[in-house]
Amino acid sequence: MTVKVGLLATARKKSQKSAPVIEFYQSPLFQKTLEYASHNYDRMYFYNAKDGLLLPTDIMDPYDVSIKTFTHQQREEWAQKVIEQFSTYETSTKITVCLHGGSVYRKHLEPQLNRFNYHYEVPLKGLGIGEQLSWYQRNSV
Repeated sequence: MTVKVGLLATARKKSQKSAPVIEFYQSPLFQKTLEYASHNYDRMYFYNAKDGLLLPTDIMDPYDVSIKTFTHQQREEWAQKVIEQFSTYETSTKITVCLHGGSVYRKHLEPQLNRFNYHYEVPLKGLGIGEQLSWYQRNSV
């Protein structure tokens, strides 16, 4: 049986206080993604521009870093780091990675997932933020 593993983007809207990842990010889209992933994936991980890969219980401190300020080379290095970190937790056999996040992240993560031989899907590919919120509303418990 294939295990479904969520690899989820974080959000711009953050707590002003330190908190675990799943409490620190506060946008409606992040909350809907988290709710969906909690019910549909066997495990989940997160990623952000500052740290790369995050575990749900990692404690976050307020920060202001955006991948949009990275050069192309920095984005490539960031994506490689994320998937290298991910590979220390998950092997590429018997899992499907369910990648959630905007194209600014995905266009760098997807080639790295391929490079590391992960099978992956992008459930919300091509949807705008409003459409994603609606999708989560329709597809959540």
